[in-house]
Amino acid sequence: MAFCTRVPHRLHLARTFVDARIKWVRDPYLDIAVEREKNLKEILSLKNQIVSSPSNSLPLSSLSPLKTHFNLPTSTSKLFQKYASVFSQFQPSPSLPLHVRLTPQAMTLHKEELAIHNSPSHRDDAVKRLAKLLMLTKAELISWRKELAASEMEKRASFSDDVELEKGLPLRFSMKLPNGFDLEKKVKNWVDAWQDLPYISPYENAFHLGPNSDQAEKWTVAVLHELLWLLVSKKTEGKNVLCLGEYLGFGNRFKKAMVHFPGIFYVSNKIRTQTVVLKEAYRKDFFMENHPLMGMRFRYIHLMNKADKFRKRAFRRKRKVIPSADNGEVTKEDDKSMEEIKGLNESSDSVFEDVSADETLKPQIIET
Repeated sequence: MAFCTRVPHRLHLARTFVDARIKWVRDPYLDIAVEREKNLKEILSLKNQIVSSPSNSLPLSSLSPLKTHFNLPTSTSKLFQKYASVFSQFQPSPSLPLHVRLTPQAMTLHKEELAIHNSPSHRDDAVKRLAKLLMLTKAELISWRKELAASEMEKRASFSDDVELEKGLPLRFSMKLPNGFDLEKKVKNWVDAWQDLPYISPYENAFHLGPNSDQAEKWTVAVLHELLWLLVSKKTEGKNVLCLGEYLGFGNRFKKAMVHFPGIFYVSNKIRTQTVVLKEAYRKDFFMENHPLMGMRFRYIHLMNKADKFRKRAFRRKRKVIPSADNGEVTKEDDKSMEEIKGLNESSDSVFEDVSADETLKPQIIET
């Protein structure tokens, strides 16, 4: 898969990367950012399925077969019960089966989300993102838009969307290494030298470079960086990255880029999958870009968590009544054991549950 413009200038084609094992270190903050969206995609998929009906409701039986299609973690009926703040089950009449619709709060959010999608500013932004993605992949592309063929890295360096940046400048990627992560000196020296290599735009064609050269790797990182930047959340599932890398002709080079540059990309193992995160888009677990759709995501998450918190609160208030073995009196369960149960529940909500900054386990996606 060739891109539009072939890079004409001669570049550094040697491979100097040292074969040092770069450990994977868990980033608890980015894990929080990923885990915060647990079940969000599935809930929104079900929400969109329901509102696609003219009556804004569907029979529960028609939604049950969607478990596999939407990759749901449990049955639809259990999911509706768990997120009762989003979905409401009702029976239109005694002769009809159970139906599901959105709660008033969820319907309000849906309408606000719809208004964002229909706004001229969002449509213009979505068209530009899609056009740039097509320019990167060169699929269904009707015409090349030169004004869009500048990466986020190039726009930052030129301080403008309209000024064309001189080619071949040594633009350096932002790197954020987590606490407990120390590069070996020889690796650190290599990274510093690698950062000073010329930056090749992801909208240029550099497939003529030796695939194992340092310069080719910097271009690969530039393409992956731009792809993630075009996404609203600046993150996506690892399988999407790998599939797109294969489609574009990079083979396993995206995978290698994530291994070699943990300061640029992070792979989280949370929420039953692996998620690739562009690290510079986050400060700890906070998303740095003020995008209206991300704001809507957080509001959906808040609504989903309302039902969860109510259920946990109800559980903690329960006190089992048991007969005393000594004199037959009825007493509450041992206070100490109840405190222990409460402590376990609270610890399960902790954002730092089972997190170690110096953990060295590697996710499967980046094994070499």
